[in-house]
Amino acid sequence: MPVLNNIFSLFLYWGYPVAKAKSKTLLVQMVSAAGTGYCFNTKRGRLREKLVLRKHDPFVNKHVLFFEKKKIRSI
Repeated sequence: MPVLNNIFSLFLYWGYPVAKAKSKTLLVQMVSAAGTGYCFNTKRGRLREKLVLRKHDPFVNKHVLFFEKKKIRSI
């Protein structure tokens, strides 16, 4: 039997589930406010408010606001 230094390694040895830590960043989809349907994905911190960015929309060839539409996954 291996040497068990602490309770954590004891749980790992016996096969008890150990909770995973939450990720610190999210992958979110940003959609153009111009209504063109153009979108891109970007990262944001979990604790931040929803993103609003001003970037270039190639369909209208202008800078427009992009709003966060949905969370895609945790990173």
